[in-house]
Amino acid sequence: MVGFWMLCRRAILVGRLFGVAALSTMLAGPALAADRYTMDSLHSIPVFEFSHLGVTTQSGRFDKAKGTVVLDLVAHNGSVNYEVETATLNMGYGTETPDSPGYRLFDVARFPKIIFRSTKLIFDQNNAIVAAKGELSLLGVTKPLTVQVNRFKCSVNPMNKKKMCACEVTATIKRSEFGMVRYLPGISDEVTISVPVEAYKE
Repeated sequence: MVGFWMLCRRAILVGRLFGVAALSTMLAGPALAADRYTMDSLHSIPVFEFSHLGVTTQSGRFDKAKGTVVLDLVAHNGSVNYEVETATLNMGYGTETPDSPGYRLFDVARFPKIIFRSTKLIFDQNNAIVAAKGELSLLGVTKPLTVQVNRFKCSVNPMNKKKMCACEVTATIKRSEFGMVRYLPGISDEVTISVPVEAYKE
């Protein structure tokens, strides 16, 4: 009889241990599924376009930017943190200076960074990211911004054999909404932004 109760106690103990282990696995599962990616700064350079005098389309870019992506393709969630250094502005006119129109437009001395942060990724039925909802900080003003994501794909880079995810990100903003009113209307209020993104798994 004593042996029978000993077996029962062991069975209960094993059951409890199994339950704790199962719960731990369930709690750890989502965290393990999320991967962290670091953007390749050489291939993730932002470009912007605007209308000049209402007759031509001009463009510029920033030569230094960095970012990270946390991505969970199973749970369909993740986050993005992308920062642009405004002092690396390149309008194609040669070296920018503090007195150049571009530096004055972005008020580089006071606002050295443009930042986009997102904690909401939108997926389609094919498990591809098609948009990201977040906030853009420009000239000290932060506003909601949804960017479109095109040609999202994860694969192995055939050159360096590293796992990467890549896409093209686009968005259109009205710069006056961020207090950027200098040179209006000669330089259009509406600005189109395009960012190629290549990010490698850490």
